[in-house]
Amino acid sequence: MSHFSRIKTSITNLNILKQTLKDLNLKYSIKKSHLEDSNGNLECVDMIIKKNNKNIMGFLWNGKEYTFIADFDVWQHNHDIYPENIIEKILQQYAINSIIKVSNNQGFTTVEKEKLRDGSIKLIVQRWN
Repeated sequence: MSHFSRIKTSITNLNILKQTLKDLNLKYSIKKSHLEDSNGNLECVDMIIKKNNKNIMGFLWNGKEYTFIADFDVWQHNHDIYPENIIEKILQQYAINSIIKVSNNQGFTTVEKEKLRDGSIKLIVQRWN
């Protein structure tokens, strides 16, 4: 039985996803790869994220958006990354990067980006007329 967890996301832009992973210091490759779960089952992904030269999670494109795929049993060996919040961190950073990109495209510049105590992000953009 496979231990892969699949989480549907609203991630649709590969360039913003790549920037997001860079911002979070996650090493990735966009070539088709395989993830292996703790039982030896394989799952094909379109983007792989590596830690210590080991494939630890990935994203699969379904034609509309990316699905996050990981075997959380494998995380027991990667104590510096916590599975319960990694996808939330990726989704939060992706949302910030999306807002900044759309804002910049509409002539706004980022004035301030601050992480608040509750984990939320305060983002201030401005545009001069």
